[in-house]
Amino acid sequence: MSLLPKSKPGRSIRTTLLCWLLPFAAIFMGVAWVLHGVILERMTRDFVKDRLYQEAAFIEQNLRVTPAGEGNQIAFQHDSFNAASHHVYAVSLAGRELFSHPDWSAQLQPWLTQSETGLLTLSTQLPGQSAPSHFLAYRATSSVEGQPLIIVVAEDYSVLKAGEQELHLWTALVAVALLLLLIGMIWLAVHLSLRPTTQLRHQLQQLRQGGRSRLDEAVPAEFQRLTQQLNQLLDTLDQRLERSRQTNANLSHSVKTPIAAITQMLSNTQQPIDGAMRTQITSKLAEINLQLDPSMRSAQAAGPQAGKNANPVVQARDMLWMLGRLYADKRFELDIQIDEYQLWPIEEQDLNELLGNLIDNAGKWARSQVLVCLQQDAQAFEIQVADDGIGVAEEQLEQLGTRGLRLDQQVPGHGLGLAIVRETVARYDGTLRFAASAQGGLLACVRLPRQY
Repeated sequence: MSLLPKSKPGRSIRTTLLCWLLPFAAIFMGVAWVLHGVILERMTRDFVKDRLYQEAAFIEQNLRVTPAGEGNQIAFQHDSFNAASHHVYAVSLAGRELFSHPDWSAQLQPWLTQSETGLLTLSTQLPGQSAPSHFLAYRATSSVEGQPLIIVVAEDYSVLKAGEQELHLWTALVAVALLLLLIGMIWLAVHLSLRPTTQLRHQLQQLRQGGRSRLDEAVPAEFQRLTQQLNQLLDTLDQRLERSRQTNANLSHSVKTPIAAITQMLSNTQQPIDGAMRTQITSKLAEINLQLDPSMRSAQAAGPQAGKNANPVVQARDMLWMLGRLYADKRFELDIQIDEYQLWPIEEQDLNELLGNLIDNAGKWARSQVLVCLQQDAQAFEIQVADDGIGVAEEQLEQLGTRGLRLDQQVPGHGLGLAIVRETVARYDGTLRFAASAQGGLLACVRLPRQY
């Protein structure tokens, strides 16, 4: 029985890891995609800049070979360059201007008046187009034979931009696919990493059900110390319980002598019970009580022992045989609705406490019959003990099991039997319920969960 109040379970480790890892994976892929776009644009601009620079240098070289004043020769080089170039250009030399497309001269001429040099972004409305075209241009200034030279070489950037965006879009699709793959790998990794916790939980369930007595220490290093400490705790509990059992055995042996003495005194019909004998009997009983009180308290505090189990059918039959001799005038019946060889996760002595006190209480009050039923369902094991006695008033049912309570002082007893039952059931997180039996007497029902 847990001594701490039950609290709302927190978020699982698997959920926590996934809540941390998956957003980080998504952010990482998003940042990678943005960086890809930035790097792709930078590489594209650098590539275009290099091509434009080379062609500007080619134009300048051709102009240096041709004297500036020979316009026809310049035009000839211009025509040969157009055949090999895929760019738009404008040249200004010695007051003369040269354009790659003469029809575009009005649109290209403002490029020559730009003040910046290097890589530029220019826009112009070309003939036959409804929207402005955007160009990446390289503007260089120099001189030929002392004459100022301005060269502007440009390339339509819209086509490159469209290709760049398409490539970036495909990269996004690949990134999404990789993200989904990464999510699957993260989930699988978390699942495999937490598999030992599932195995440990299964072992704990087996431990509570009596299927094993210790945990397997062949676990990952992170869980090894935990399992070792749990096994050490179980060893300590077993040692304490074993000492408690030994103490009870020693106690049983020690009280045999005074009990035998009292029995001898009472069985001697030749010797009347006078004051001196009464004093002796009282002294012996006080001695027994003095020995029993500490032992009962320590045994009660010990709690159930992990990994122990008992056969309820065998113990119920033994208990009915013994109490049948004590109440020889009454009939005891056992209704078995479980497998006769089935084991319940409860210590034998605790089960004897439950059966003995319940059947003994029913035997005291029964007129002629006591019925014991053993059954189970998916959630719990159940013991039902019914008698055909006078029963208990409905308003007094909840009081049953209170330590020292005796509803009828005329019947011998100390009011401890049902209290011991209630305390034993509580140690296993079970429930004890009283109701009117079908025979007219009292029905006591004990339910012990399959896992405690």
